[in-house]
Amino acid sequence: MRISYSALESFQTCPLKYKFNQIDKIKEPKTKEQVFGNYLHQVLKWFYEKDPHFPTLEELIDYYYKHWPKESEGYKWTNEMEEKDYFEEGLRILRNYYKTNFPVKSIILDLETKFEAVIDEKPQKPGGLHILTGIVDRVDKLEDGTLEVIDYKSSKRMSSKEDLDKNLQLSIYAIGLKHRWPKIEYDKMKFSLYFLKFNEKMESQRTEEDIKKAEEKVIDLIHQIQNSSFEPKPSAFCHWCGYKSICPVWRHLFEEKNQKDLNEIEVEEKIDEYFALKEKEGEIKEQLKEIKTLIDVYSLKKGLKRVYGKNGYFSQSVINKVSYDFEKVKKILEPLGKWEEVLEIEPEKLEKVLKEIPAPYREEIEKAKNIEKRYRYLETNNKPKEEFKEEFQH
Repeated sequence: MRISYSALESFQTCPLKYKFNQIDKIKEPKTKEQVFGNYLHQVLKWFYEKDPHFPTLEELIDYYYKHWPKESEGYKWTNEMEEKDYFEEGLRILRNYYKTNFPVKSIILDLETKFEAVIDEKPQKPGGLHILTGIVDRVDKLEDGTLEVIDYKSSKRMSSKEDLDKNLQLSIYAIGLKHRWPKIEYDKMKFSLYFLKFNEKMESQRTEEDIKKAEEKVIDLIHQIQNSSFEPKPSAFCHWCGYKSICPVWRHLFEEKNQKDLNEIEVEEKIDEYFALKEKEGEIKEQLKEIKTLIDVYSLKKGLKRVYGKNGYFSQSVINKVSYDFEKVKKILEPLGKWEEVLEIEPEKLEKVLKEIPAPYREEIEKAKNIEKRYRYLETNNKPKEEFKEEFQH
């Protein structure tokens, strides 16, 4: 399988987002943060391309002014004030960056380097080769011969050192760097995230053991993708997702009133009626059940994971009741010394053990799993509709 870190990250965030982007090839609309961050990358690339005759600060700012992205190149600004705020933020970032990093003391080896690296999972399980791809913002050679990978970040928050040392993206960069310069040992590589808004660079290194764990993680994620049903995964990341208008969890919010037929108008009224009656649940349980059934049938008919009213929403969920083949699981776990922790195959205990054993064994146990019964239920939430609209706009 050929895959990039961004695709792996997309799958971890939401399998359905991965499907929209990587399989269905639906282009995701750019957010203002993406347009802004991409432009800062462009300006810094231009700056370092002039090596060894680096531009002055005035020349850098002049380039920034002249090439500021137009609406046709990405995001349409909400108003002039929003664009002005981002433009001035960019000026502040570039002035601080120049002050900190000029004169340039390292040798610029490469800019926006594309790499490919092969991961072979045959030692673990017959399955062939996987190709990791990616783009590195910058590769420098330091005075002591160390190669430093630098990735620019325009996010509003910095990572902790602990998160940096576990960062899968940096580990994949290490794999790519080793593939390109195989004679360079990992102790002569450094991997840095430069947080532009804070003008701070955080550094990390990798060991052979770190790379082994990263490769196992990548292979595990690839297996998950290959066996995924690509269900949506609602989370805080939904706020910045460009696919909300076509996602079965969110698209009901984006249907305009004047585009709704009578049934769609009625279902919103029924949702509001449900939450009003919920306060008198003791007296009207049967009425609530009837309304809930109507909304359940509607959401199934429309293929919606969530249906919104003004005062709350309903969401569809599916729970599988599973069992495992006793002898098959015992045969797998006993040699690993994990059988005593499970004994009678309690699902909760087995889930804990599954996290501690290698991916190939997890896959074998998955094959021993049987779905005894599938439960579908309709969940309610009385969060006002306006709050969801605000979340999308942030």
